[in-house]
Amino acid sequence: MSLPHYWRTPLCLAPRPLHPWLTERGSLTAMLMAHFPDITVRVLFQGWQKAHQDEADILGPKSHIACREVLLQSGQTPLVYAHSITSGSALRKGFHLFGRTGSRPLGALLFADPTIRRSGLSWCCIDQCHPLWKKAHAAVGKLPKKLWARRSVFYAGHDKLLVTEVFLPALCQYTLA
Repeated sequence: MSLPHYWRTPLCLAPRPLHPWLTERGSLTAMLMAHFPDITVRVLFQGWQKAHQDEADILGPKSHIACREVLLQSGQTPLVYAHSITSGSALRKGFHLFGRTGSRPLGALLFADPTIRRSGLSWCCIDQCHPLWKKAHAAVGKLPKKLWARRSVFYAGHDKLLVTEVFLPALCQYTLA
């Protein structure tokens, strides 16, 4: 996986309460469900769009990608903005269920299939210039100037699905016991 340098930020720079969330190798949704009541997935967008530059570097030079953007929330409190993308050919092959996930957690699909592999996690602090900060802001309103995010690629054979999760203020304030 080719990542821009800023997606290789040392974990020690992230706030300590975020470390367990940033480093969880299993389903983030399952982890959220274990700590928050009433976790729901609110679909913000599902369709085709142009890849952001740092995404195109990972998926290759494709002009348009299949995209799914959701908020993971507890009740009405948004906790995570998630942005997942894949190519059109991957929609027809390894990730054919991606387009039909609806309001179900994507992790339920990814972690239920033992043939799907996951890359290592990477993380960074995104600011107001990053397109995903802007999308999270459009979805939830007022945000701090910087947000922590993590990213990984899921593989179904040669097909790739890039998942980026942006951690929102309500989650950043929660400390795991």
